[in-house]
Amino acid sequence: MEMIFKDIDEFDRKYNEATGEDLYQVQCDCGRCYEMNLDDVGISIGNFHIEIPECPIMRCKNCWTAKLCPTIPQEIHKTYECMAANGNNACRLSFKNDIRFEWAKEAEYQYDSRDLFIPGLDIDLDPMHPRGYSCPVFFNRKVLGSFYNDSDYELDFFSESYGSIAKRGTDGWDYEWLVCFGINKNNRVVMFLGDLDDIDIDDPAIHWLQSYNITSDHTIVDTELYRAQLHCKPSKPIVELRILALKDSFYKRIKDKYGVDISHLQDVCEEQKKGLQKPLNYTEKEIGANIDLMDRLLNEGINVKGLRKLYKVLYNKVPDEEIETKTRKLLEEIIRKNDENASRIIGPLYSLNDLRNYFSHLLSKSKMEDLKGGVLNTLGLSDFQDYRKLYDTLMQRLYEFYQYLNITDL
Repeated sequence: MEMIFKDIDEFDRKYNEATGEDLYQVQCDCGRCYEMNLDDVGISIGNFHIEIPECPIMRCKNCWTAKLCPTIPQEIHKTYECMAANGNNACRLSFKNDIRFEWAKEAEYQYDSRDLFIPGLDIDLDPMHPRGYSCPVFFNRKVLGSFYNDSDYELDFFSESYGSIAKRGTDGWDYEWLVCFGINKNNRVVMFLGDLDDIDIDDPAIHWLQSYNITSDHTIVDTELYRAQLHCKPSKPIVELRILALKDSFYKRIKDKYGVDISHLQDVCEEQKKGLQKPLNYTEKEIGANIDLMDRLLNEGINVKGLRKLYKVLYNKVPDEEIETKTRKLLEEIIRKNDENASRIIGPLYSLNDLRNYFSHLLSKSKMEDLKGGVLNTLGLSDFQDYRKLYDTLMQRLYEFYQYLNITDL
């Protein structure tokens, strides 16, 4: 990246006289986020030229707009003044990954100290903290499985890509330690170095973390961890819980409007939904367990008698025998009263039940193939074995379905 300025005044007007808000802005004008990159940068200021190999810059991954990280311009200005004083017209300025911080020192995690150039990470509100508390440390996502599979530890997802790992406490304490994590766009787990310092060096968790520790990809700005921890922006719950919240909202809407309760075993549903876990590795076992539970909560958690009553209110007649005991068919016909695309709209609910049957029941090969084909057709997919895409697409379609039920007049 080459940058040319007529003189030092022009450079200062662009950078060193800019407001803090401008310098620390992480959202690009195009609406996407800047992320840190290391790029070779050449700065020409009048007759002076500064080369900066692997310079920390902020680049938008959407429109590729780039700018210097907030504290870099100050270093460039200092370098310019030294060059002018010494009569040098060219020099090289380096920002090396050669700093080791005091936090979690014994664990010897690999990290890139230059990540502190990312806006906000170089600021610590506690003046007593040594530098580097907010330095991000990156891990392969598989590290989460270690905490998921060990009963001495707890893994919790607050949202789609933000959660915590913790060691269960003793002697009345909930936890011995708790560390928040985020998952970035490259599917890497990110934690802050200062938080990792809370884990004792002889804790088995240290071995797991060291084993899955990987080099920094500098991608953290567009994560719920960054937004929650640095900007106090709340994260969305996991999509499974958002679907259930929309389901409850729809049931309440029907009860308020028509006086008909279509919920079924609500107390049991509330208790069972506590068993929902965000899939870690999207294995057949993981997604099968969630699909089984979601099917119980959505397809079995609706009252067929209530649906028959609602059908009668809307159509002023009782439903036909062929559908009067079938919850999905009743709901489909209720939707059809105002939307001829009812079969397509309710499709994800049928796919959820088909997948539960596929993963949980003993079926003939021909029946399994029929179920697979129907699901792929409904969800617009081509590869049934891509379980992550299969599961995520199903959840997104279910979310859109219950959104529809909350905004459409029945």
